[in-house]
Amino acid sequence: MKYEMVYFDLDNTLLDFSRSEKESLCCVLAKYGYDLTDEQVQLYVQINKKWWQAFSVGSYSKEYIVVARFEEFLEKIKANDLLPDVIAQEYLEKLSNTAYFMEGAEQFLEKMKIMGQRMAVLTNGVEKVQKGRAKLLDLDRFVEFILTSEKVGKPKPDPAIFVMASQISGVSLANSIYVGDDLAVDYEAAKNAGVDFILFDPSGTYRDGDFTTVTTFNELYTALCV
Repeated sequence: MKYEMVYFDLDNTLLDFSRSEKESLCCVLAKYGYDLTDEQVQLYVQINKKWWQAFSVGSYSKEYIVVARFEEFLEKIKANDLLPDVIAQEYLEKLSNTAYFMEGAEQFLEKMKIMGQRMAVLTNGVEKVQKGRAKLLDLDRFVEFILTSEKVGKPKPDPAIFVMASQISGVSLANSIYVGDDLAVDYEAAKNAGVDFILFDPSGTYRDGDFTTVTTFNELYTALCV
């Protein structure tokens, strides 16, 4: 194996967060009589992305943004009869119990495990949600641990999560690599920690960079093992 330790981001890298997000959001709002359109779902996605970006640079706490995003969204869709904190809690509960692998991810992880590759997950996501989704898919079959920024106390792109991961795994960062889908968060975090990086980009959006880019798990396997 090229690296002693392979770390992965979770959302939209190993797990299909976009699918879980849409399903959970629509389910919770439908309970209150709001059947969301695709345009409204995309509006939430953009609002959510904006708030997580603010979290990643330390502007707000995770506890604040998980409610603030719904304050903004519910106001935009004129669902003023709904309480943002209630919707936020119900959404997190639903999301914690909604999980799907990215296409090809489970087979890829099985193959890596059989070869003896050590693996773990480093994520900015809400600890309760990430642990719940990982348990549903029995992700422990493949990874040694799941470490959240919530546990560490600082979000990616701060390198603290890599420092703690190295302490847990006992593997130096020089012998580790990180795989993620977000340049602003995952790549910057890896760069700040001095860790090699692979961008997982199924849509083929990004072409240039001082890192390897893959669009499928077959390509990722080749990049890591061949």
